[in-house]
Amino acid sequence: MLEKSLVVGEYHIDTSQNSLIHGSRKVYLGPLRTSLLHFLCKNVNTVVTREDLAQHVWGRLVTDHTINQHISQLRKSIGTLSLHGLNISTIPKRGYIARMEGVGISENNIAPMTQGENSTNVITAMKVLVVEGQAADRIQLIELLEGLDVAYVEGVATTIEAERSVALQDFDLVIVDTLLSDNSGIEFIRNIRTGQTSAAADICLLSSHFDVQRELLGLNSLLDVQGLLLKPFESSRLKQMLMVATKSNVVLKPQAAYELVPTDVLGTAVAAKAVNS
Repeated sequence: MLEKSLVVGEYHIDTSQNSLIHGSRKVYLGPLRTSLLHFLCKNVNTVVTREDLAQHVWGRLVTDHTINQHISQLRKSIGTLSLHGLNISTIPKRGYIARMEGVGISENNIAPMTQGENSTNVITAMKVLVVEGQAADRIQLIELLEGLDVAYVEGVATTIEAERSVALQDFDLVIVDTLLSDNSGIEFIRNIRTGQTSAAADICLLSSHFDVQRELLGLNSLLDVQGLLLKPFESSRLKQMLMVATKSNVVLKPQAAYELVPTDVLGTAVAAKAVNS
């Protein structure tokens, strides 16, 4: 059962009434499609796999046909409101994505981006730390961030360097390479959320990877990571995720919840995939 309603931009997903609301207009979705839209929009502008949808919405394995059918019905429901700013797209062989540019996400309270707010100004005020193990990826990401005129960007190769950086500078966002050796990237994210670094525990976080994996999306959800950046990096995608991050309010879970998250899941999955290949 969903506990909190969700507001994305101008759209309110009311879980108490199982409805989607836009201004004075409302369409009834029903419990399952409300849960489906809620999960997609909670991961707005991020690809969500069918496996992840099955786990978080149905709580069990379901067929692709079942998911496709409910996605189709959900699109029709959204269409009855004539909403053009919210789109659910199919990503072949990967899953689905709820697309919306320049959105704010909040739970329980409506907090859409105001018409006069300039999201570009918000981005240019950001201080970003990039933790990327591969020099080429690190350089590319730094150059893209500088191209978006962020206020300050710093790049490091290891989590040891990252811990030193957050001790010396107050960052608004940290982008962490989940492919760092010995699962140190995931461990660094967990250490931030559990207050074991000098960074604020509720700082905005993005993870980076070359692929969308169910295990990674699960870790992102458990560790309250705001989004996933796929390699090679793209400027438009990066800008979208920066806007999402600036409007996200991280509501921390109890520290024990983060401490129990296994950091070796992704490494195990990658190793298993390599063996199967």
